[in-house]
Amino acid sequence: MSLISEIKTGFRSDLEAAVGYQGLSGRNAAWIMFFILALFAAFRIATIGAPAIDRTAWKEIDYIMISQNYYEHGYHFLRPETSWPADEPRVAPMEFPLAPFLASLLYPVLGVNAFSVRFVTLAAFLLIIVYVYKLVKREAGTPLALLSAFFAGLLPLFSPFRNYLFSEPLLFFFSLFSIYHFAQWADFGKRRNLLSFIIGFALAVAMKPTELYILLPLGFILFRKFRFRISAYLPYIWPFALAMIVPVLWYYHAYQLSKNALPIFAVFGGVGGGHDLFQTADMLRDPSWYLTMAARLRRLLLGLPGFLMICIGLVAAFRRKPWQLFIVYLFSVFCFFAIVAEGQIDAPYRQLAIIPPASFLLALGSTAFSVLLYRIFRLLFKQQSRKPALVFSLALCAAFLSLLPFRRPHFILPPDKAAPVNPYNWMLAQEIRKNATENSRIILAGEYTIHKGGNDISPVTYYYSGLQGWTIQEGEWSQTVIDSLKQKGAGLFGALNYSREPGLEAFVRSMVARYEVLYDNPGAELLLLSLEPDGN
Repeated sequence: MSLISEIKTGFRSDLEAAVGYQGLSGRNAAWIMFFILALFAAFRIATIGAPAIDRTAWKEIDYIMISQNYYEHGYHFLRPETSWPADEPRVAPMEFPLAPFLASLLYPVLGVNAFSVRFVTLAAFLLIIVYVYKLVKREAGTPLALLSAFFAGLLPLFSPFRNYLFSEPLLFFFSLFSIYHFAQWADFGKRRNLLSFIIGFALAVAMKPTELYILLPLGFILFRKFRFRISAYLPYIWPFALAMIVPVLWYYHAYQLSKNALPIFAVFGGVGGGHDLFQTADMLRDPSWYLTMAARLRRLLLGLPGFLMICIGLVAAFRRKPWQLFIVYLFSVFCFFAIVAEGQIDAPYRQLAIIPPASFLLALGSTAFSVLLYRIFRLLFKQQSRKPALVFSLALCAAFLSLLPFRRPHFILPPDKAAPVNPYNWMLAQEIRKNATENSRIILAGEYTIHKGGNDISPVTYYYSGLQGWTIQEGEWSQTVIDSLKQKGAGLFGALNYSREPGLEAFVRSMVARYEVLYDNPGAELLLLSLEPDGN
């Protein structure tokens, strides 16, 4: 028998021995799991203040404002409010606002600080570790579950969005929570699992309707049990229908709110402003979309070593029916990436959806790779005894070897918490603070990002400066509009990024000729004017 044949023959049995290792007691597994949770909790708490919440990113600013308004204006869950618009209503028609609402409940006890604001995100990522462990344990055993839990804690640390208060961490947790409890209910029929699934699925879809992609792994759980016995599926329809009541009611409510509010969150796609989210065909025909996604996933999934482990894990997972659930889970995430193709480019945090299935495949791939090395070692050195414990140790070593890309800028040493995420907005905001009075209001031009289908209005400069105001866009660049807003209390005019729109640049020049210049930075395209009567 050739060396390759011997390796192949022994590899299968050694892999089975490694993943089915019985020498780890439940007590010891619990202690290892506790250590994993404590390790990542400690790391997250130690770095939770980066960036500082008064100079954080756009993605978090909206949620901080909404959570503060819940705290300060009463806990009116059905009316999430932002703070920066000068005019009422300031209601924000958004996805189900569970994340900012939960954060606001901590403020009376802990105050408004980095820990209270971001605790919800910290807890969500720790719960993802727990439920990755639970799902993998039921499908593939304790050794792989522990290794998968470790990767589930590690991977988010490679994302710059790891600390921010926003919906996605909770959203991805509830999706994973739903899959686990649905599998438990399908196999054992316990009511508590059914109730947990209904609640988890309802909240996941209410926070983002795109989370319906988890229907693929949920459907696979039933398919592997019933195959093509169609009648067996019928009793499983009503829980989905029941769970959809909350999302349908919430989005109907959000749509009603959107009729008299700024489209800050654009939850209905291009309707009323914001993104045109229906660009899938155009995006998927563009090679740059795939290159961008590949680069982002490479950073998130431990670089080339991680990609290699995932590929090995995919090959190994095809051989065992329970493991195939994670292949379907991964495929469903890729479907989500494709369907929301424009949103994936605009918002990299959406790629965090890949963490649960990728964690398992990394664990399985690392184990299989370690088994292969162990098998080669035994044959080359003529060792005959099998040592599953050694195989598992090698798997852990392979996991740590996968950490080679320590150079990721936001891992271990996160960005300086004193550095603003948006430095140009911060520069302008400091000048605004110098020239503002207690009752000052500001008109901003260029304070938005431009997308196909509409512009996303930014709260960043308002938040950094502490002022309320009005953002004017194309069609509003006129002295008539300025005069009407001055009558409402506008005393300052600021402009950013004004060269990207010829009409805005011309309007800014006309304003400079008319009003007193308080700050002008042409290189950064920042401008601040006084609209007070004693101006020019």
